[in-house]
Amino acid sequence: MNENKMYVRQICLVFGAFTIANKLVTMPALAAKYAKEALWISAGVNFLIDGLALLFFLYLAKKFEGMTIFEIVDYNLGKVARKIFAFIFFAFFILKSYLPIIEHRNFIEVALYETSPALWIFAPIFLFTAFFSYKGLRAIARTADITIWFTISAIVVIASLSISVADFSNLLPIIDVPAPEIFKGSFMTSLWFFDSPYLLFFLGHFKSEKKQTLKISAAYFGFATLVIIYMAIMQCEFGTLTERQFFSPVKMGKYSVAVSNIGRIDYLAVFALIFSCVFGVGLPLVFATQCLNKCFNFTHKIIPCLIVNGAVGITVLITENYYFLAREFFQKYITPFFIAVTLILPLFALFFRRKTV
Repeated sequence: MNENKMYVRQICLVFGAFTIANKLVTMPALAAKYAKEALWISAGVNFLIDGLALLFFLYLAKKFEGMTIFEIVDYNLGKVARKIFAFIFFAFFILKSYLPIIEHRNFIEVALYETSPALWIFAPIFLFTAFFSYKGLRAIARTADITIWFTISAIVVIASLSISVADFSNLLPIIDVPAPEIFKGSFMTSLWFFDSPYLLFFLGHFKSEKKQTLKISAAYFGFATLVIIYMAIMQCEFGTLTERQFFSPVKMGKYSVAVSNIGRIDYLAVFALIFSCVFGVGLPLVFATQCLNKCFNFTHKIIPCLIVNGAVGITVLITENYYFLAREFFQKYITPFFIAVTLILPLFALFFRRKTV
């Protein structure tokens, strides 16, 4: 049996343990900037599109049961095409990791009031992500079982504290937000989505179960609903000021009666979310490492780990002060690339044949 074999349960938990944590740092405020009180609808559009892609990948999992995505491409198009495919997704995952890593660094500074140089405080995280990349899918599976409790409990605590000071009239009137603004909010925040390709690289690495399509899709849309509710509560609490609430986990709920009487108990949730985000920012680097290894077939799997994490680490440390310029560049020019890679490129698999036994 493949040592990387995962359970369907763990695939489900990945979308809750890792991917939703990074969406709560800056994405809700950006969505509010473009879609105002309909920020949660913009997020819903992105979740729906990504969810449809996920359903397609689940169809591929059933059609090519037991085969990895690299075996599928190799069998149908050859080794050269496999290397090109691997390089395209290598670029995709490297780019996908960039903004969340810088945001997580800033999140730590804001939450912990950290003033020390980032080189000494944040650089060691790349030692962890390198180890995470080295351990591969097995590490993702096992940590998802644990991290899910930190992520979900953090969101529930923060949202519960915020409800006591929320004004639900801040969600109204929904129909007054023009559709173009909602879709612009979706497009400009879509960089924080495109999580469905993770499933593409889980193909052939998890044990098939009955109703696996229903289980994974239900988990994905369930966690998506949790994020949408979080964003709606955030809008209820801050109203027109929502677009200024970057690093929202630190700011939500701090005006509740419980926090006033007991103290900043919300920071327990914030610390839990910081913990989950560490794995979340490392997730794309795991798959980038796998793709790079498929491009060049390194003699030892630690080499692509060091290349990927070293290159990203150096890039982040050099460009961290240009985050806003980088974000604007990514929103305008990298988003179309993400759309093409996630929604268009996998469609070629419709014409692929399954390897006969």
